[in-house]
Amino acid sequence: MSGDAARWLLGGIILLAVAALFVAMARTWRTRTRKQTEAVPPVAVPADLSPAAGSWDGFTVATTRADQPLERVTAGGLGFRGRGGVTVHETGVVLHHAGTADRWIARDAVRGADRATWAIDRVVEPGGLVRLRWTATGAAGATDLDTYFRFPEGDAAALVALQGLSTKHEHPHTAGEGTN
Repeated sequence: MSGDAARWLLGGIILLAVAALFVAMARTWRTRTRKQTEAVPPVAVPADLSPAAGSWDGFTVATTRADQPLERVTAGGLGFRGRGGVTVHETGVVLHHAGTADRWIARDAVRGADRATWAIDRVVEPGGLVRLRWTATGAAGATDLDTYFRFPEGDAAALVALQGLSTKHEHPHTAGEGTN
């Protein structure tokens, strides 16, 4: 075999290996999303909501498993950073995330809200993120989650409104987290 043919063959083998790696990554991501969708099913926004206490637009940074800020939840587009925000009602919270349907979190599922400094792929100034702590209930049972937001127009009012929903007012912090 000539030198050119050997290089082409080696290049083809490397290309096939890279393609196989990408296919395996895509399949793993889809499997993970499917399993998490069972644990974190989407909940439609009720039609008969009370008037909103407030609405804040900004960015949804990520959703992770509670107290595991590096364990991204991929179900329903929750794990990706993008335009988003919250609308707080007396009976719960509407999560807005660009490209996905709004998601309802009932008041009794809200475990608290506080400030955070980092999530899976974002580090900001101390206390620069608002973390909503909530519980999703699906086929796999209850799953505690943390959703991180960044509100560029100020987040103090959003944090107060979200904390007002918490029935337990527990505000545990993990390593690297800010304080209220």
